[in-house]
Amino acid sequence: MFLGRVLSCLAVPGEHRPIVTLTTDFGTRDYYVAAMKAALVRGCPSVRIIDVTHHVPRHDILCGSITLERAIDGFLPETVHLAVIDPGVGTDRRILVARINDQSVVCPDNGLITWAWRRLGQGQAFELTWRPQQSSSTFHGRDIMAPAAAMLASGDAIEKIAKPIDNPILLDIAPLRQASGNPHIIHIDAFGNATTNLEYAVVRSIGSGSYRVKSHRLGKLRRTYWDVAPGKPLALIGSSGLLEIAVRDGSAAEQLGLKVGDEVVVEQNDH
Repeated sequence: MFLGRVLSCLAVPGEHRPIVTLTTDFGTRDYYVAAMKAALVRGCPSVRIIDVTHHVPRHDILCGSITLERAIDGFLPETVHLAVIDPGVGTDRRILVARINDQSVVCPDNGLITWAWRRLGQGQAFELTWRPQQSSSTFHGRDIMAPAAAMLASGDAIEKIAKPIDNPILLDIAPLRQASGNPHIIHIDAFGNATTNLEYAVVRSIGSGSYRVKSHRLGKLRRTYWDVAPGKPLALIGSSGLLEIAVRDGSAAEQLGLKVGDEVVVEQNDH
């Protein structure tokens, strides 16, 4: 069985090579990422491994969920995404295999699929039932999830290694798709830009409204970072299609004192 899977995954000139992406909070200082890559290559020698990031803040499931959604939104159908932000490793928490946007996700069942599930359309959820003969209690990413991702990359059906479930764990967060209610900051990137959960379609319906966060008035929606003077804050639509708060040539998080969970007030003009 193992030999057949390996042979089916060997590269042949001109044939499609499967893609597995990696999203973790492991960092790159230690051997953990390399160990997972070794398990992937062992199970599927022709796999193309693409690192999304290994710098999700430690145990930050919300940040991991938003990062994972961006990967699922951008990659080709049948890509396999392996996401390991797993503070509950070794407990009785489930391991999830999900189908979202014609792609597969292998991750702990702790809410990591939330943002993709709610933004890209509800998918299918499965509990991973396959287990190796031996595994570490502290490194399921290497011993269980990476081999499972390799099986999917090599063409094994999800149903062969997992059973359907209808109750995957989802975080209490969703895109804001109506003008009533104010958006909240859900992510702060390395530039200090603060992404909210307000989608562009709603922003467009607001029209000439203006925006405020804490005591800072941002004015009307801008198109680019350079639409304001250096050091000035602004609101614009970021590359993910969501309302974003930024500071030209600076960090909105630092300069405005922003953090995940802060509310952004939308002030709609009546004329």
